[in-house]
Amino acid sequence: MMLRLSAVPRAMITALLLSACARATTTPEPTPQPAPRPAAQPVQQPPITVTPPAPAPAPVAVDSAASNWHRLDYDSDKVLGVGSERAIRELLAGRQPQREVTVAVIDGGIDTAHTYLRSRLWKNTRDVAGNGQDDDKNGFIDDSWGWNFMVTPSGTAVGAETFELTRLYAACRGQPAGRGIAKPPAARCDSLASSYLEKSAEVNGTLAQISEIERTLTQVNSALQQAMGPAALTKARVLAFAPANAAQANARQMWLSLDANGLSLEAMVDAKKAYDSQARFGLDTAYYPRALNAPGSADVTGPDALHGTHVAGIIGAERNAANAVQGIAPNVRLMAVRAVPDGDERDEDVARAIRYAVDNGAQIINMSFGKAYSPRKAAVDSAVRYAATKGVLLVHAAGNDGENNDIVPSYPTPALSGNTRASNWLEVGASSWKGTASLATSFSNYGKQNVDLFAPGEDILSTAPGGGVKRESGTSMAAPVVSGVAALLLTYFPKLTPAEVRDIILQSVRTFPGLNVALPGGEGQQAPFAGLSRTGGVIDAYAAVKLALQREALRP
Repeated sequence: MMLRLSAVPRAMITALLLSACARATTTPEPTPQPAPRPAAQPVQQPPITVTPPAPAPAPVAVDSAASNWHRLDYDSDKVLGVGSERAIRELLAGRQPQREVTVAVIDGGIDTAHTYLRSRLWKNTRDVAGNGQDDDKNGFIDDSWGWNFMVTPSGTAVGAETFELTRLYAACRGQPAGRGIAKPPAARCDSLASSYLEKSAEVNGTLAQISEIERTLTQVNSALQQAMGPAALTKARVLAFAPANAAQANARQMWLSLDANGLSLEAMVDAKKAYDSQARFGLDTAYYPRALNAPGSADVTGPDALHGTHVAGIIGAERNAANAVQGIAPNVRLMAVRAVPDGDERDEDVARAIRYAVDNGAQIINMSFGKAYSPRKAAVDSAVRYAATKGVLLVHAAGNDGENNDIVPSYPTPALSGNTRASNWLEVGASSWKGTASLATSFSNYGKQNVDLFAPGEDILSTAPGGGVKRESGTSMAAPVVSGVAALLLTYFPKLTPAEVRDIILQSVRTFPGLNVALPGGEGQQAPFAGLSRTGGVIDAYAAVKLALQREALRP
């Protein structure tokens, strides 16, 4: 699901404003126990030893993150990015990309007309666009840019969808949203009914809070702009404003308080739109927008391509110095595979999307989505295993609920049926640019068993539909950072397999021995950063390239 506001605790407010995918509920689907932790854990290997960073600098304003901070390097730039620009500038100087790498973006759609993306889009050269024929005999007509697995009975792209919880609850009651789902046992239905009522109260209560904050912000902005003029309100302008009366002083203080908690009128409008959709469609047990047994369509953009467009830009937006956004990896092709609606994705669509990407040549698949229930998990597991047989790397966002994925799964998961773990999977939490004490973002999920590593995922500037750019936060942004680094390695080191790239990424993470951080979702609790993931580290592209160069030198 693609992405909550509460009264003013910042962690909850931030989570509400994420554009990233998050689970629709925190009630977990029963699942097999995670596979035992392998005896050999990914660790930082010499001579890639990275010294712990110096003490964090004094906190700075939320809007001061550099536009490219996620690509910068701590040692040279003093920013906790991945060091991909430094790796290209220093370690790969004089080298040219050796192969083109295809990264499939399974998401809500990509703006194929975006000037920063269109030259980097995957093109099905075996298909003749628009002729109504399945030229390459792959079962998909006119799949020139990829495929959309979600269509309505009229053939248009599905936009709003239900929560998976709603579908299961509806199946218990024989209502339309549960179509195609076997009726769960009675005890299970009782639990689902309780969870559904809790979710309904949460969504509608949050929507009311968002509406109230939106009204307050509208009034505050209006009062300040009457006093200060119509120019955009910024923190610097509001701090410098000298109120002439008590009303203006109150408005100034309220604006600064809301701004300190990441609240803006634009963000409230976006959040209200998202929660209104959840209330109207996500919880509707009578809503079934899908065409039965339809193969899908060639529309890979869909009605709202913000999320997928943003993800795609992080990975591989054209690397032109004149562009406001550049991707991490050069020489990539971005395959658009639409399987994530405004609501919870369906397991069968995820499984089909993975298989489509594999069969059409993707070496990496980015999956920035997640949910709490997975009634057809076996189908997804089968597709994951299929991808593994073809050597395809899967990169998945851990989720944005500030929860422990070892306890509360976010589907799909690397824990497969049969008590095994996917060998071709990277599960990614989100890190911040705000210094080591805040290295794990307040919203990120974590897990010593089921999250592999962290990557930059807060205030990431990337492409937005209509040719624009926008900052977004979430593990949905962290996953494509990892996909971009993996693609960078595959591009410059053509003898590496995706499995070897996965190992290099895990073995070269930047670790922070002894560092305690604010526990995501922990309401002030502290936790060792090393205990939040399997590696205990943040992806380090510079160290990964160094390790790849060393391995290359040892090859016969």
